Amino acid sequence: MICMHECMRRNILILTATMLKGKYMCQLLGKIESTFKNFHPKAAGASNVCRQVIRSCSSQNAELLQVERDSVHKDVAWIKLNRPPVNSFSKQMLADIATSVNTIENDPTYRGIILSSSIPGIFSSGLDITEMYQKTPDYYADFWHNVQELWLRLYGSSLPVIAAINGHSPAGGCLMVLGCDYRIMATGKYIIGLNEVAVGVVPEILACTVLNLLNHRQTEKVLQLGTLFSVEDAVEAGLVDQSVSPENLEETARNEIAKWLKIPDHARSLSKQMMRSKAIETVLKDRQKDIDDFVNMVSQPAIQNTIGKYLQSLKARKK
Repeated sequence: MICMHECMRRNILILTATMLKGKYMCQLLGKIESTFKNFHPKAAGASNVCRQVIRSCSSQNAELLQVERDSVHKDVAWIKLNRPPVNSFSKQMLADIATSVNTIENDPTYRGIILSSSIPGIFSSGLDITEMYQKTPDYYADFWHNVQELWLRLYGSSLPVIAAINGHSPAGGCLMVLGCDYRIMATGKYIIGLNEVAVGVVPEILACTVLNLLNHRQTEKVLQLGTLFSVEDAVEAGLVDQSVSPENLEETARNEIAKWLKIPDHARSLSKQMMRSKAIETVLKDRQKDIDDFVNMVSQPAIQNTIGKYLQSLKARKK
């Protein structure tokens, strides 16, 4: 009987491991293990399978994200992007960030999030361009679904989300921080902006986000020209709320989120929903169409050719 329970436990752990990834999903594995211990005390010894699975999941998560509780404000979580060299968003990384935001939101011990990067001088280079090159339509659809999901999680989060932008943040990196409630960028020769048009990608989700920050004419120019801003110009344009020296970035982010946490959570969250619900409803209503449009657009030979040339230019720079 014990042998049967042990075999069943191993099989469930292995099956779960193939389906779930990330730090918080690993916690679920631990709960499954505990359930089996309670079910049959004689099978209480933690199996090598469980330990290996948890170590494997933790390792996979560590490659992409660092999620930790703030040392000063214990009810604030830091999510630090951690995919060297430039934190480009792969399909898996997009999913992991969205999962982390959702998990933190559903943990009552957290009231806010600070989003940053573990790589000096780089917040994120944006979407991993290789994910949009020579893949199947189904792959492109899954990839764009993950982009949408991350935007919805951040832009619609019930918690205040502060972006501590410690370096370059073009394209998808810019889109990500625009989904936050407040953006603080380190001073330096860094750039930020929505330049997806340079590789032929023009998703509708960009307009929904930028129109909430800039006027219609500014948004037209920014999206059509793929404008990249310096830190100073980004603050002046309204894409970034504040700039500070790199050494003061984290402390400034802590001080800023403390202001947001002084407001009653329910009232602040309702105010946020009132201001952002229309854009969220638009994205949700047109979600499948947006995915289909992205797949059709990125699958076009001309776009694939443009992306291919761009990737070749990147390789040439490395030589």
